[in-house]
Amino acid sequence: MLTDLKKMKTYLTLLTAVLIAGKCFAQQLNIVKNKSFEITSRKIDTLIGSSDESTTYVFKSLGRDEQGNTVLECRIVRALIEYDKKTLLNTDSIRKTDFMSSGVLFPLAMFNRPFTLTLDKKGKVVGVARVKEQLNPILAKWDIQPEIREQINQNYDKGFIADMQGLFYQFPERKLNNNQATWTDKDSGVKFNLTKGRDHTLKLVTEEKENDRRKKTTRSFDPATGLMLSELDITEVVAKQTDENGIERSKKGELVQMKKLTGAKTQTRSDTAWSNMAAQLSYWSNSMKTGGEYDTVKIFRMFSVYDAEFKNDATYNVAKLSLIQQTRSRDNYQVYDDALMQVPNAYLKGHYSHLHNKLGEALRKGTAADAYAVSRYLYDKPTFSQWLQQSFAQNFIVEHDFEGRKEQDRKSAELLNMFVTDKDPIYRQKSGPLSLWVKAKADPGNEALQLQTAAVFNKMSDREMREGNGGRYALLVYNLLKNVNRIGAADTLLDNTITRLSRYSSDSVVNEDKYEAHNLLAHAYYLKFLSLIQKDSVNAMKYLAQAADYSPKNNWEKAYGSFYDRVFLKSKESYRDDYIEKLLNGGHETEAMKLFALQINSSPETLEEMQKRFQTKFPERSFRDFLINHVIDTWVQAPDFKLKNISGKENTLAQYKNKWLILDFWGTWCGPCREELPDVNKFYTELAAGKHGELNFLSVACYDTEDKVNGFLAANKYEIPVALSDNKIQRDYKITGYPSKILIAPNGRMLNVQFGKDWKGILKRFSQIYAGN
Repeated sequence: MLTDLKKMKTYLTLLTAVLIAGKCFAQQLNIVKNKSFEITSRKIDTLIGSSDESTTYVFKSLGRDEQGNTVLECRIVRALIEYDKKTLLNTDSIRKTDFMSSGVLFPLAMFNRPFTLTLDKKGKVVGVARVKEQLNPILAKWDIQPEIREQINQNYDKGFIADMQGLFYQFPERKLNNNQATWTDKDSGVKFNLTKGRDHTLKLVTEEKENDRRKKTTRSFDPATGLMLSELDITEVVAKQTDENGIERSKKGELVQMKKLTGAKTQTRSDTAWSNMAAQLSYWSNSMKTGGEYDTVKIFRMFSVYDAEFKNDATYNVAKLSLIQQTRSRDNYQVYDDALMQVPNAYLKGHYSHLHNKLGEALRKGTAADAYAVSRYLYDKPTFSQWLQQSFAQNFIVEHDFEGRKEQDRKSAELLNMFVTDKDPIYRQKSGPLSLWVKAKADPGNEALQLQTAAVFNKMSDREMREGNGGRYALLVYNLLKNVNRIGAADTLLDNTITRLSRYSSDSVVNEDKYEAHNLLAHAYYLKFLSLIQKDSVNAMKYLAQAADYSPKNNWEKAYGSFYDRVFLKSKESYRDDYIEKLLNGGHETEAMKLFALQINSSPETLEEMQKRFQTKFPERSFRDFLINHVIDTWVQAPDFKLKNISGKENTLAQYKNKWLILDFWGTWCGPCREELPDVNKFYTELAAGKHGELNFLSVACYDTEDKVNGFLAANKYEIPVALSDNKIQRDYKITGYPSKILIAPNGRMLNVQFGKDWKGILKRFSQIYAGN
């Protein structure tokens, strides 16, 4: 309360200072009837998301009402929203609107639509009319989701009126005497400086500092009309933010607010038909849905309405592709592929998922040149590297013949040559290692070629090795050298590759690239083990230990791209099992037992197999005791939670104390989640019927609403218990993808089960062993 009084005193001091700067300064608004002007308000935030938003309003004075208030007719005539350097809305190019954020809906709906603003004599906003009356019918026409409509209306109530007030200067109720032009408020510490320009405008500068916040504001006023001509407010902030690894870091940023008054000059033209189409086809609309689910009949009916008018519109074509992907028809993939090939590449700019898909289709249905033309729109993005290394590269390891094989080989070789000879070094870096291996593989008996290829890999820059997944291809060339019996050259290449991969694996930044290097390094060490086992078993075991150590220890280390490396190298996901076997055969039981536990934790789907091996090797020991004491007790403690479920009741972790629990993180918006839900629901109904013993299941709907979840469950007749996320639980449980399953033991410790693994079988087996069955 004391702080608020100080701020009010500071504000009155500021206003009073402006008043005494010149006798000609108006004591109240004095805007003549029919006067027109524009005010542009801009906010730049470099702290959160690097956002930049600006809105231009045009005003026309309608005169005064019976109470003497000034009434203005207003319209939004320009709006710009940028987030993270990506333009979401620019009304000057409205057909390029990106509906990634629901924040574009309000300015798009109200664009060029008149409303009225009423200001009292002191400049205070006392009424805003005809906004909701126009806004809500438009949102209803677009069939915007109810919760988004409510959010937009709440933002209007809390923010829009305040934004409008910020455009106008409020006069104080009384005039105080103060003849100073520069002063510091003794209560708040705010510094003031007031000057008068040659054109009779008044300029006021204020500076204040509070903890990690520093603010400077410069305003100028028209003394005749009382209108604020400009404002520049710069707030420097140091904020504490927690990164994805839970580490708190300080981040500096600025919040810049600017306002400027000019004459009415902006010319606008509303594109209502396009706005209606784009909003209805956006994620925020229910126009294509029934019960929260995309409705194939509605989708294709809408296409029949819009195809003729918007067939050459980029936004429409991209939205159409995304909606086709949501349909459940048997041939939706074929329909999508056919539609994708009809969309010009330029329309797909920035839509990397569709470009990724079109690359493969263009090569399959068209020519190498067609595929290359698509690649120009994403070659410098990670998605191109993924396509190149995960999809395209497989064209060179096909081991069986099929109709069209020769044509595919020819086009693939032609496209690879286009990449590797391109003027842009990014193309060459990403495709160079693949090209080297393809040429060496084509002539495997050519000893000179294999040696030459190995020499290139040995001298290759780190950048090309990393950009082009050189570790994979170097290890493939190692095999080719072994096949021509050039063992020395092969060993040299393997050693150099291990050195490289070790360096890449030691990067302090935790990301998928690091763990892909880990997985390749594990295989490289295994190859080293194989090369030594016959002649130096002691050192060979050291390399096998390294192979085991670099094998994934948990789900986060199981990099997606490593699956494709294993396809090429015919390698294993983990070499821990090989090492365990060697240790047991050598009598090293203590070390083997530690790896037993690590293997079960990293690959819980192997639990039954590991139990059999344990009981064979240690028949006198209790596997149950081992599982509890050396496996489950090493798991991380599950964070507490308190969530409201769709029945209005609370779910807490404490309710499941001394019980086995599966937490299922999902969302109605998640395709893979929806695909597995029939099976999930079946499991739960069996569990509820007592078919699976004392097991428990709770699903957590993330980034969803109660209405959406209820509608979805009702439409599909699902019975699963659902709690609504508080947007904290998924951070606490470090959920990085959906759906995700977390296994929680009776002692409250948890294990993340990798997507695609048999979580039901894992849960049953753990609970059976734990119970002593």
